Formats: sequence, structure tokens, C-alpha cells
Amino acid sequence: MRKHALIIIFLIGLIVVLSVVKGIVYNKLSTSGIFVGELEEQISFYKTQNAILSEELLVSSSLTSIAAKAQELGFANKDKSLLVIKTSRPLAVKK
Repeated sequence: MRKHALIIIFLIGLIVVLSVVKGIVYNKLSTSGIFVGELEEQISFYKTQNAILSEELLVSSSLTSIAAKAQELGFANKDKSLLVIKTSRPLAVKK
């Protein structure tokens, strides 16, 4: 009978201690809610900026953009000539 009383007293004490800890944790979280909200706004801002920069990178690294910039700087010829090589020899020899 003595064991049962000790177990009940231990469980009641544990409930009281956990309730106090829960109250302390809730108090800490309630005061840091404003800080968490500000961090979420910053995260959202940086995700938007990251998406914009990624799109700008893709646009500036496209081949059409690079070719246009090369022509503006004089690296590419505006007159393109087409070179065609024709051979009359067959690729495979028949036997």
C-alpha cells in the first residue's frame, strides 16, 4: 500500500512541475511572437528577392542575350556567311 501512495504523490508532483514549466514556456513564446513575425517577413522578402535575381540571371545568361551583347560590343560579325561542304563520295562502300 505504501508503494501506491508514493507513486500517486510522485505523479501529482510531476503534473505540478510540468504545469509550471508549461506556463514558463508559454510566457517566453508569447513575448517572442513579435520577433518571429518579423523574421517571417524578412524570410518572405529574401525569398522574393532570390526569385527575382534567379530570373534576371536566367535572362542575362540566355544565348540570345549573350549574342546581342556580343554584337553591341563588336565581338560578333553582323554578316553571317553559310559554308556548305558537299562530297560526292558515299559514306559506305558497297562490295
